[in-house]
Amino acid sequence: MNMSSSFDPSVFDDIRPYRDDEMPQAMRRVAEWELFPQIVRFIYPDMSVDEARRRLLAIDTVHGFQSTFMVDAIRRIVTETTDGFTAGGLNNLRRGVPYLFVSNHRDITLDAFLLQMLLLEHRGQTSHVVFGQNLLAMPIIEVLFRSNKLVRMARGGSPRAFYESLRHLSQYLNHLVVDERQSVWIAQKNGRAKDGLDTTAPAIVKMLTLGGTGDPVDTLEHLHLVPMSISYEWDPCDAMKAVELYKSRSGSYVKAPDEDVKSVVTGIIGAKGKVHLEIGRPLTRRDLLPPDGVDLADHVAAVLDSRIRDGYRLMPTNYAAYSLLTGKTAPGRYTQRTRDNLMARANALPNADMRQLLLEMYANPVLSSRGN
Repeated sequence: MNMSSSFDPSVFDDIRPYRDDEMPQAMRRVAEWELFPQIVRFIYPDMSVDEARRRLLAIDTVHGFQSTFMVDAIRRIVTETTDGFTAGGLNNLRRGVPYLFVSNHRDITLDAFLLQMLLLEHRGQTSHVVFGQNLLAMPIIEVLFRSNKLVRMARGGSPRAFYESLRHLSQYLNHLVVDERQSVWIAQKNGRAKDGLDTTAPAIVKMLTLGGTGDPVDTLEHLHLVPMSISYEWDPCDAMKAVELYKSRSGSYVKAPDEDVKSVVTGIIGAKGKVHLEIGRPLTRRDLLPPDGVDLADHVAAVLDSRIRDGYRLMPTNYAAYSLLTGKTAPGRYTQRTRDNLMARANALPNADMRQLLLEMYANPVLSSRGN
């Protein structure tokens, strides 16, 4: 974006995360939170609440918070709720180069925060994270998210106002990557992939180009787009997603006020089995250039889709659901126990359509992979 020396960064105050000078006040609010003792007992079972509060109140930078409480919380979640977390592709990243990670989206918070943990451990610095403003309904959640480099993405409003908010966001993302040399995580589309199909919305690609000052391909090239794939063996929110899909398709779905918070909590504390995160190769200019007659956003979205699918690690639950839906065998890909557990989760739902949707959620990554 190459902002001039006279540029006033306060223009982004409405969507930016906290600065270091705002962290002491943020930490005081977290320390006074009524649920703080419960959080401490989870993250630090051998530490007193008073000691944890003392350490929290001594933090005066975003990095200080992320390199202690945030990363310790993510590690604890991995230990307590997964059967192992693995990652690949970190060697695709060059030291000192900022990237814009375009990721599939399965869990509201963990998709991004597992990447944060990896970046902190291997590169010494986390990324900014783009989240929808719908997640900020509770003031304390906003404090926690903005303390973790959240960038607010507006949703809704009139078409003109929505376009302006997207252009504003794009300008900020370009400013972060190009001028501030800070990495960013963004989901490949609005909302989680509740049906298990990971597809990039061309509108997201188009949004990224709005903040540039020249050719859209140049803008995307300067953002250093990197596809990221996250795979969970078990989705703690699978039944909730199946119900939401069923009601949405019947036209009777209205999201409850606390539904997003419930999804956040369920995704964090629920059992996930094995989890894998794969970082793909950065897109080159050759990758970005569309064939004649093909829309740029459509082309880049298709490239990202292909790379994200390539990085997705198919799990035993995916193959078990594929077998249950198609009748085709997948020898050695899953156990009878996995199949039984999957059927039990499906059968807990109140009707056949919901049960079908849950199985499709797990089977679709196999069905959409090459060779199937």
